[in-house]
Amino acid sequence: MKTNKAFALFTLTVMSASAVVGCGQKDFGNLSNLPQIDSRPVTNIASVSKKNGQVIPGEFIVKVRNTNAAKSVLANLGAQKIRDIGRTGMQLVKVDPDKANSVFSSLKNSKAQIEWVEPNRIITLDYRDAQPARLSIKDDAGTFPNDPMFKDQYAHKVSNSAEGWKISQGSADIIVAIVDTGVDGKHPEFEGKLVKGFDVYNKDNPDSAYIDPQGHGTHCAGITAALANNKIGVAGFAPNVKIQSVRVLDDNGSGTYAGVAEGMAWAAENGAKIMSMSLGGPSSSQAIEEAIKLALKNDVLPIAAMGNSGNESNSYPAAIKGVMAVAATDSKDKRAYFSQYGAHNAISAPGVGILSTFPTYASGMPGKDYGAISGTSMATPGVAGVAALVRSKFPELKAEQVREKIEKTADDLGEKGWDKYYGNGRINVGNALK
Repeated sequence: MKTNKAFALFTLTVMSASAVVGCGQKDFGNLSNLPQIDSRPVTNIASVSKKNGQVIPGEFIVKVRNTNAAKSVLANLGAQKIRDIGRTGMQLVKVDPDKANSVFSSLKNSKAQIEWVEPNRIITLDYRDAQPARLSIKDDAGTFPNDPMFKDQYAHKVSNSAEGWKISQGSADIIVAIVDTGVDGKHPEFEGKLVKGFDVYNKDNPDSAYIDPQGHGTHCAGITAALANNKIGVAGFAPNVKIQSVRVLDDNGSGTYAGVAEGMAWAAENGAKIMSMSLGGPSSSQAIEEAIKLALKNDVLPIAAMGNSGNESNSYPAAIKGVMAVAATDSKDKRAYFSQYGAHNAISAPGVGILSTFPTYASGMPGKDYGAISGTSMATPGVAGVAALVRSKFPELKAEQVREKIEKTADDLGEKGWDKYYGNGRINVGNALK
């Protein structure tokens, strides 16, 4: 991932977060006592250059038909199981890289024991330019919301958020999984909003999901659900819903298909109703497809970024069937120059210069506390926020119905009706909640 080292202005005094309790879940600890960043385990994922889509030498993901029979086949081929991928029947295995081709062929031919096999690959973030954040210190008491930086959040103005908030600001019963680099659990914008998370690199310690040395996940979480009307910072699209941090990318913004699939599967089985994924790889993955199927089976709405190459091409998981793919627009309701487009484009949302939360410590972001960056990565959690509002207002709707409602109430842009650049149009919060 390329991190643009532009600057962000920050002057807000940071408060400590208090203990948080997840809706319907046990308290998982006082986040003010989280370990320091430099005390966490090293999370390097592979000794290869982290190019998006690159195969990790000697690593395969397999879906087994029969665990015991597959165990024998794998052992005979010298394949070592690294771990199970949730409770999906998938496993991550490792073999001698010099024998990888022959082992791969043998596994493909072992159809009685192995349903399918694929190489494990690198998957990364891909956001664009960073921009300075302007912090107003004016006391806006008496207005809603009174967050001092709200006036600089054009995304809410063009998306008709204020009208929507008159109807619903979200329910604490709705959990949005941010499948990303982690979330800064000490940020004051998330106080009281966090439920038990998951860290694919440190599965024994769920608190670890609430540390974010890269910063991208914190920014996305703020777009979805930063507290509103708390007289600090910014407002999220669904300020009253819960956040579930699912950390699948490392401190450099890189992860693996196996790790992403595992995190998605975990979220699908641990209370998430919406899954926001601002990541993508250039090739499809049967492992991620399996995780999407599990999410849909459990009535979870998966939402993913279209990608930022600026051309007509696929990024995965956005292009996988069942995923709500999100393109990016700017403050003038024009397609962002970097936004990918194509037949799978479902919806658009503001994604250029989006002001949101940064970690309260130095990270991969160009500043602390708050700042603006661009990408379909930023559009995606906006759509996730709208989905959370719709699920809050209309709890009887299934995931597919929530998606349909957002698409049908969007503001049409570009060619009349659906088109490959804007999908069904740009989100309209007020319309979606009527």
